[in-house]
Amino acid sequence: MTVLLAIGTYWMYSAIPNDPLSGLDSNHQLSPMETQLVALGFCMSPAVDMLLTDRPEDGDIENEDYVQSSIYAMFYSLYKQVPLVNEFGVKYQFTFNTWGFSPTPKEYDNDPQRHGKSAYHNLVTQPPALEYIAKNIKPGNHLEIVEIGCGTGAGANLISRQVHPTANYLALDMQAAAIDTCKTRHATPDNPNLTCQLVPNGVGHGGNQAPRADSSVDFVVISETHIADVEIGDLEKEIFAEIRRILKPGGLFLWGNALPTRVWIEADPALNELGFERIHQTNHTKGAVVARDEDYARVELVLDGFNDHLYAMKLPYFGKKCAVVTRKLIANFFRHPGTNMYKTMVTGYDSYMQQAWVNNK
Repeated sequence: MTVLLAIGTYWMYSAIPNDPLSGLDSNHQLSPMETQLVALGFCMSPAVDMLLTDRPEDGDIENEDYVQSSIYAMFYSLYKQVPLVNEFGVKYQFTFNTWGFSPTPKEYDNDPQRHGKSAYHNLVTQPPALEYIAKNIKPGNHLEIVEIGCGTGAGANLISRQVHPTANYLALDMQAAAIDTCKTRHATPDNPNLTCQLVPNGVGHGGNQAPRADSSVDFVVISETHIADVEIGDLEKEIFAEIRRILKPGGLFLWGNALPTRVWIEADPALNELGFERIHQTNHTKGAVVARDEDYARVELVLDGFNDHLYAMKLPYFGKKCAVVTRKLIANFFRHPGTNMYKTMVTGYDSYMQQAWVNNK
């Protein structure tokens, strides 16, 4: 334990980033040792006491207090490194960084990540998507799909293997750890139609383009990414413009997420201005709340698993309070019952929508 404290002190005051809220690089995949050291530096930093003192009991944290690329660099490292077992004793790797909703298709019964699978399945089988395929994809041709913000590629894997198994699927993300999981776990030789690719800093950021030609894609998918979580700002408009660039005329932008209800309202004119028309929408908010309730026991085990995995949580003095803070922060990102993000769906401040937009230009 003394050695851990000494290492943590060095780490905290060295030039190496130790703050998972804002100090990590999405283009770098944390090794298991680096993950432990980041947690150690965080637990010994003033941030823990600040969060204990200044934040409400439900674990809410404001957007200005963290950088999405940093916090997900830590999440995706943990997802890869922590073996998990659900409440029914099923072993699995956390790959669906997705809240999802109920009810779930029968084929996903007893699957630890059934709600996330339900979200992806429903998003790409909206009526306009099935109508598009029937009309435009002839035998022998491939549906061309690009996903922006694919995470570990679990949804891409589900769609390319089971839902639309003849599609060519390009999965893009800004997180090196997520794309590594996508490549090693999902884009395997028995799934040759799936390609996983890192886009440093993300599509739309600094003018980054999706690696596809103009008017070459049938569907662009965005499912529960960290896009438009506060407003339709300049970055969102850049992403929407890039989606329009790569979509074929008549191609579909399939978008699903739990966002502030006012943001969904703001999105309409922004997308209309680019030449998109919303042709389908389903409000899954009630089902998303049910899913979080149904997922309670599994998420409790995930939170326990993460804290058990991190040596810093066992430190004297620092460990106990750090474990409390870490648990609350991660629970809030999961929209776990009792957290602020869960309550925003219950009250309707946030709405879980799935939409289909057609490119009319």
